[in-house]
Amino acid sequence: MPVSAATDRRIDSRRKRPTVLLVEDNLDQLDLYALLLETSVDVLRASRGEAAYALACAERPDVIVLDLLLPDVSGFVISRRLRGTEATAKIPIIFLTGDEDSYFKALSSPEYAVVFDVLKKPCPAERLLSVIAAAAERRPES
Repeated sequence: MPVSAATDRRIDSRRKRPTVLLVEDNLDQLDLYALLLETSVDVLRASRGEAAYALACAERPDVIVLDLLLPDVSGFVISRRLRGTEATAKIPIIFLTGDEDSYFKALSSPEYAVVFDVLKKPCPAERLLSVIAAAAERRPES
């Protein structure tokens, strides 16, 4: 059953802090980044692209931090699927990658025009939180 726009606004207005979907296949990094972020934002976690897509559709976080190299599907593919889905199309996406080639590919790809930022791991917590806060502030109304 679809959720009405009025219900969506009520759900969002009850959130006291931004909700961030953190997508990272390295479970140690996922836990570490989540631990660092949870001081300022509510964190949803996913370690696979398909799980992240389903969670984003169900929970509609304020920001998605998306690793580009995932074991089941690339972050680029998930990003395109999120942009093509009405429920998630306006959620700001931040690419986060430790892979040099993926980082430069993200900066030069068409996806760069529709993502909020591209960050390189290891990313200091303060920098990641700063970019997340800026993305959450600029998120258009759903």
